[in-house]
Amino acid sequence: MGRRFLTTGVAIAATLLCAAAAGLSGWVEARVPGTRPTVVGGVYAVVCAATGTALVHLRPRNAIGWLLVLAGLLQGLSLGSTAYARYGVGVADPDWPLARLVAQVGPMAWLPSLVLPATVLVAFYPSGRLPARWWRWPVAAVSVGLAVLTVVTSLTQSVYDDTASGPAPVDLPESLWVPVAVIAGGAVIGGASVIWGATMVRLVRAHPPERQQLAWLVCVVLPLVTAVFLVPDPAGWLVLPLGLMVPGAVLVGVVRYRLLGIVVSRALVYAALTTGVVVLYLAVAGATAAALGRTLSPVSGAVVAALLAVALSPARTRLQAAADRLVYGRRRDPVTAVTELGDRVAGADEADLLPAVLGTVAAALRAPAARVVAPGEPVPSDGVVAVALRVGGRDLGSLCVTERSPGEPFTAGDRRLLGALAPQVAAVVRALELTRSLERERDRVLTATHAERDRIRRDLHDGLGPSLAGIGLGVQAVQTRLGERADPSTAALLQRVRDEVDGAVGEVRRIIDGLRPAPLDDVGFVAAVRRHADALAPTVPVRVTAEPLPPLPPEVETAAYRIAQEALTNVARHAGAHSAEVGLRARDGRLEVAVVDDGAGFGPEDGDPRPAGVGLSSMRTRAAAVGGELTVTSGPGGTRVVAGLPLEAGR
Repeated sequence: MGRRFLTTGVAIAATLLCAAAAGLSGWVEARVPGTRPTVVGGVYAVVCAATGTALVHLRPRNAIGWLLVLAGLLQGLSLGSTAYARYGVGVADPDWPLARLVAQVGPMAWLPSLVLPATVLVAFYPSGRLPARWWRWPVAAVSVGLAVLTVVTSLTQSVYDDTASGPAPVDLPESLWVPVAVIAGGAVIGGASVIWGATMVRLVRAHPPERQQLAWLVCVVLPLVTAVFLVPDPAGWLVLPLGLMVPGAVLVGVVRYRLLGIVVSRALVYAALTTGVVVLYLAVAGATAAALGRTLSPVSGAVVAALLAVALSPARTRLQAAADRLVYGRRRDPVTAVTELGDRVAGADEADLLPAVLGTVAAALRAPAARVVAPGEPVPSDGVVAVALRVGGRDLGSLCVTERSPGEPFTAGDRRLLGALAPQVAAVVRALELTRSLERERDRVLTATHAERDRIRRDLHDGLGPSLAGIGLGVQAVQTRLGERADPSTAALLQRVRDEVDGAVGEVRRIIDGLRPAPLDDVGFVAAVRRHADALAPTVPVRVTAEPLPPLPPEVETAAYRIAQEALTNVARHAGAHSAEVGLRARDGRLEVAVVDDGAGFGPEDGDPRPAGVGLSSMRTRAAAVGGELTVTSGPGGTRVVAGLPLEAGR
């Protein structure tokens, strides 16, 4: 506590010094003819120092208070030294002590008193700390450049002549101070440009309340910078209010940021309009001076400024909408917010749909986060605004949006916008819920289908098939026993029964082969081929390359899988290959399945004694059944089996 009062006391002393300097300046102004009025500088110095003192007391750890105190002290030093030197050299007899030295050292202190609040203070605002370590470089460039520029310009005869008469105690040669001043000025301009560019990026990316704080400072400092550095010989009635607004804006932005609201929005609009009027006024004045050879008179200038203000009035609506969107988000334009939400729903992937929708809601409200709480789950009460989500009378939970803590809570406009967005979010949540239910039902049906298909396959393969085969063998045994003793009618009947049994066995085998392979439903066509290739890895390594494939008809997908499966099985059993490759791609409306190995190959099918011909015949039959063809090329270097199947069944 004692340290806090000590620092506050130092700041109060600095404020009193500024007041004393302003008083001395006013006293000299009344006694020295031709002295320029110094009311603006005096008021600015005292207000800056006093505002900095208040911040030092209220926020002792925030460096912004001391920056304002320093700005006030520098302005007071400029006023006090100028007044002391003018009276001490021009009126007093003999000269006041050190009056000539003071006339050269102090007057240029006004420069950093104006530049520091417009650059370094902006970098530290509003927390009193730099946003990142790299900010030290532009801040150092501005600080060092200002110090060098102030010193080298003070030690010149021309600056001394503005304050006192006679030779200056120190007069640097122009060849020395001009290059140094140019380099120092470049450092100041470069550092200030970086600070302001980064501040604009911060303004765009910041969340409330920092967004409002930065916007508040920007719309106050920019008009002051424009008036001081861009307007030639600005009037005191223009500079003084703008200058006093800077410390006031800093105090409100740091201590009472919750007061920022509609003020920031309006200030942004009028700052933009004011800047537009000033820039266009300067352009018109310059053009008039170039055309007529003279400058505008005060009356003409006032008329031009009024006409420009009227001409820019249609832009006010657009500027107001842009400022509201920057400060408040989309709460002033719910239709656009709902439209943006619909665009996100239309363009987002299903997996990212809900996060995209919640992100749009948070961005529209300038809120830190938004989430959906399921029915029955507890809804947070602190710092969260919750809206019920309902579709068709069904409770879907709550949409919870985090308030802009520690900034202002949600206003009535924010809640209306949230109410307009909630039904859209509810529709998305319900659609995702139905999609998940459909996926679960599909998985259940597929599981039941797989189980039933496996049961049928087992019954046919292990039950009906062997039974029919057994009947066939029994008939064959009867025929063998009877031999030639059977009368012709009995022999014909037995042969007919045997043929029927053989046909039934073939039909059972056809049904078993026609059942869709389970891996196609489990993992898909390409993954099923990879799975079969991995199963053959202990015998022969198989590499599968697949291009993106369009959706395939079930019968084409089944034929392609069976052909690839049969071809790989032949490679593993008969080719004696060291490696094989499967290529899957879609070309010219056809699915191409290519199986290539580096085995021994074989000759023409009619001369090939190996049983591989049965497999090739089966693959050709499957390809022809869906309207495709099979090409086989074999030689000493290996075998290539290529099946071309239509992407649309029946073509």
